[in-house]
Amino acid sequence: MRGRRLVCFSAYSTNLRAAALVRLLAAAGYEVVVSRPRGKPGSISELVRTLIPNCWLALTCRADLAVGFKPHLNVTLPLLICRLRGIPTWIDVDDLDHAYRDGLLGRLVEITQRPFPRLFRIVSYHNARLKDYLLTRMRCRPEQLLRIEQGVDYGTFNTAGAPIPKTFDVAGKRVAIYTAHLNVASDLEPVLAAWRDVVTRLPDAFLLVVGGGPLLDAYRRMVAAMGLAGHVGFTGEVSHQDVPAYVAMGHAALLYFSPRLVSEYRCSLKLREYFASGLRVVCNDVGELKEFAHLTYQSGSDPGLFSTNIVRVLTGFSDGRERAARDYAARRLDWRAIVEVAEPEIAKRAFPKERS
Repeated sequence: MRGRRLVCFSAYSTNLRAAALVRLLAAAGYEVVVSRPRGKPGSISELVRTLIPNCWLALTCRADLAVGFKPHLNVTLPLLICRLRGIPTWIDVDDLDHAYRDGLLGRLVEITQRPFPRLFRIVSYHNARLKDYLLTRMRCRPEQLLRIEQGVDYGTFNTAGAPIPKTFDVAGKRVAIYTAHLNVASDLEPVLAAWRDVVTRLPDAFLLVVGGGPLLDAYRRMVAAMGLAGHVGFTGEVSHQDVPAYVAMGHAALLYFSPRLVSEYRCSLKLREYFASGLRVVCNDVGELKEFAHLTYQSGSDPGLFSTNIVRVLTGFSDGRERAARDYAARRLDWRAIVEVAEPEIAKRAFPKERS
């Protein structure tokens, strides 16, 4: 009996959740066909340039199941074609995408996404509040929904990894790590505002921002304008396999959710990566971060409170919760365990006749 064939459409080639799920479904025995990325990764150009090729792939490929990640049109239209061809369909909704943008653009994203998820057989999500949104605003049915937790490649982040190709002069410095794809979701501005206060109290403090993205140059200019050029470094775009080595350079890891609507619907990949690395995590108390107060060094969102908390941790404070966080990541957040639980449920829903 041949293995099941899975065709995959991801709105952005930078989607790490999609990459992990697809990789582990392939390891579970699925024959995987992935749409080819086009345009600048993670950009509007990628959304536009993949639309027609993705639709053509949906029209011509042989598949037993079609999956899409994020309900943008370069995913939902190909999935709709697959559905019309009689192929079971599954959409993963991992964010409130329209809430990252104000005005007409945000409204346009919402309008183009809202009609589609309810049309597909399986609708997966990670955040409990996303479930409410899918049931109300997107009018999905309860039996369509499947919660798949946000995960981490624990074995990758639990080690320092390979030597990094680019080094920074951090000897003798107190290093904080901030990993992100520098786009509208990155929330780096409030971190920099707090960091300006940190360096007045700790002149040897250094913030290493790991990752690239469309706002990289704008953030570099911002750092220079704030007089922080000697206290902030940017790696630029790095391979995800190199991220653990950069993270291992830190004495603490920073995470900040701006107090806005979209933050209530997020599940942070970098939080889980920080947990697996064993670093002390300094964060504020918005959205899902509140649920991890016992595993993080947490403060309110005010930049003064946040900076004071950073200083406290960089000067050595620890009560051991980072060890509890690493253990939690190993037991509850490893992608392999998450997919091992989710895959049988996906198969049951996608191929009900095989179970009868």
